[in-house]
Amino acid sequence: MRPPPVALALAAAVAVAASADEAWRELERLRSALAADGPLAATFQQAFVPAGFAAGDTESGVVALSLPDCLRWDYRDPYPKSFLVCGDRAWSWVEGEPRGHRFTIEAERETGLDLLLLPAAELAARYRSQTSRTAGGELEIVLEPLAEGGDLVVANLVLDGEGRRPRALEWRDREGNVTSFRFDTWRELEDGERFTPPPGLEWSDPGGEEVR
Repeated sequence: MRPPPVALALAAAVAVAASADEAWRELERLRSALAADGPLAATFQQAFVPAGFAAGDTESGVVALSLPDCLRWDYRDPYPKSFLVCGDRAWSWVEGEPRGHRFTIEAERETGLDLLLLPAAELAARYRSQTSRTAGGELEIVLEPLAEGGDLVVANLVLDGEGRRPRALEWRDREGNVTSFRFDTWRELEDGERFTPPPGLEWSDPGGEEVR
């Protein structure tokens, strides 16, 4: 005898709720591990695939993070450039050039950044979540914004086998473009200066002010 439709619907709802609970639990555990073990760095490969294309541009470099609020991206190939975010301040520069850019952002609202910078309880007010497993058995957390009309459609965060490090992050925007990151070889950092902008540069902000 097949179960009645209401029973199937209830079972599905329970499964979805359990999956969401696991997602928030694992995200909070990830943030706690990254904060406790940090600062950390990893090599990365980034790919941007425009809507309608099977492949796109790739870049690579090193990402460093010091939670709760600092992340740094040093792109090496094909074009060197760096970005640093600490709290609501951000800097960008190119090694060897005398001037960089400094600006204020809402880092907690930036796509991808909020997944690491905000506690799970706050993320739960912004996203619906579920979990799945990759072909290799790694945990994948799928997040979809609750608010309609934003640029982000879905984000997928893959964790390593212990759930203590991100292995991959991918998001698709409303136009169908896909940006993905693959992380490898996480290691501890001893150089706290990586989370301060390089000295000796002139910094310009959107208002045109220059600060040394």
